[in-house]
Parts: sequence; C-alpha cells; structure tokens
Amino acid sequence: MQNNLQIAVFGGAGFLGRHLMRELTKLDYRVKVATRNPYLKGFLKPLGNPGQIELIKTNIFNVDDVKQVIKNCDYVINLVGILYEKKWQKFSHIHSDFPLLLSKVCNDFKIKKLIHISSLGCKEKHTSQYMQSKFQGEKNIIENFKTAVILRPGICFGPDDSFFNRFASLTQFSPIIPMIGGGKQKFSPVFVGDVAKAITKALKLNNSEPKIYELSGPQVYSFKQLMEILLKEIKKNRFLVNCPFSLAKFQAYFFQMLPNPILTVDQVELLKYDNVISGEHPTLKDFGIQGKTINSILPQYIYRHRTFGEFG
Repeated sequence: MQNNLQIAVFGGAGFLGRHLMRELTKLDYRVKVATRNPYLKGFLKPLGNPGQIELIKTNIFNVDDVKQVIKNCDYVINLVGILYEKKWQKFSHIHSDFPLLLSKVCNDFKIKKLIHISSLGCKEKHTSQYMQSKFQGEKNIIENFKTAVILRPGICFGPDDSFFNRFASLTQFSPIIPMIGGGKQKFSPVFVGDVAKAITKALKLNNSEPKIYELSGPQVYSFKQLMEILLKEIKKNRFLVNCPFSLAKFQAYFFQMLPNPILTVDQVELLKYDNVISGEHPTLKDFGIQGKTINSILPQYIYRHRTFGEFG
C-alpha cells in the first residue's frame, strides 16, 4: 500500500458506511471500524485488501473503547445515526451525546480531521426530535473540535437504500401509497456513492475553522413525483392517496410500536418540511462532484421489485 494513513470509522457497517469502505480502501487508507459485534460484520473485510479493514468491538459510550479505536489514527469519521428511537436507543444519546464524547476524545488525541455526518435541514427549533438532536450533535462537535467538517446529506439513494426500496416493498401488498400532507414536500435525494466521495475529499480539506457542507442531488422533486418515478421503474400501478397529517400522525402512533416501524410520529413531523439545500453552505459542487441523477442510478437496482424481475 502507498498510503500509510489510518482512519477510524464509527457506524461503518451501515448503508453509507459500506460505500465509504470501498472509497477509502481504493485510496489505500487503513481503516478501523468500530462495531458492537465484529462477528456479524465480517462482510466488510472483503471490501478491502487483506488486513486493510480491522473490525473492533466497541461500546460507543465507553470512553476507553472509543480511545482504543482512535489510538494511532490520523482521521476519524462518524456515521453513527438512527432513524427511529428504541427503548435503549434515543436520538439525544446517539446524535448528541456520542458526538460530544467523540469530539473530546479526538481533541485529546490531536486527530488531524474529524468528519461528522449530520442531516440536511437540521436546526435547533425544528419540531422533529430527530432534527433537533442532529443540530445539537453538530453544536457539540464544533465546540470541541475546531477544525471539524460537518456534512449534511439529504435522503440517500442507491442499492439497499431505505427510501425507494421501502416504498417499493410497500407496493407488494398495498394497492395505495399514502401521500402524507398531499405529497407536496420537496426533496433532492443524493446518491450514496457521491456522499462517500465527498467524505474522502473532506479528509483533504485544510480548514482552520469548522465547515458545514449541504449534500443533495442535482434535481428537486416533490414526494409525489418521486413515487411516480418509482412506480414507473417497477412497472406497477398504485393509487397515490392524499393523507392528512392528523391521520398520518394517528396511524404512526401505532406503527411506531412495531420492532421495525414503517412510520413514526417524529417522521410525520419531518414530512412537514422540505428537505433541500438552504443555499447558506457549500455543496457537492464545491468538492468538484457532479451529483448523479435518480434516473441514472435507480433503474440499476430497483428492478428487483418488478413482478417478474429485471426482464418483467
């Protein structure tokens, strides 16, 4: 390997993490991945050369565990996040408390660069607890690590995503797709591979103060338009039925009791806002990345949800 730099990645086994592993290993970085159970994350190792990816059993709220992962590393990347709360996982703990702990340890170890993945649209007075916790996490990072780079991606799409694939799965047993709030919300989905590349470019920034980037795709769609694109690609006809926020919130109250809820009350709150760039921060283009469009990527993987597969 030509590159002797080592990177610690927290949350590296998730959707974005798997794509990031490919980018980092292509650039010959050595990677230490913090995970609760290394034995279940062996699928990450083939993404690099032998010995290039190391899996380390970690409790992210145990300071000694975090120090062990970061030890001897040049860079740290935090991808840890949850989409809904569980009894033992709260937004404030994962999105706010852990970044606070991590940024302090990174500062103590004099890490060259800390990159933190937040969320597009987060702000302090957001009515969604998810977004509030994301904003507080950013604040904690900035206060404790002065040269941190914060990336705010919008909805990420790509193979195994939890957006298009989830709604495509819904069409297998439901004749309708609910348009919560009329489906007028604006989104600018970003290809997961572009976000991974942005992270690798952020490693090379020479910033003397915290920087925030907003990462979105090249086009803006309403939620309804996104569902129409999806249905066209999977060659299915479904009714797009308007669903008032009040009804959606009532339904979500019961859905969120499921082990893997399809909708939560907090996610209904998220749908009251557009999820597009604000224009106040640099974007993918400032990394020299021309974002890939939905039309160029979605057909490559969503065909599996067609009734007769790829050739159906």
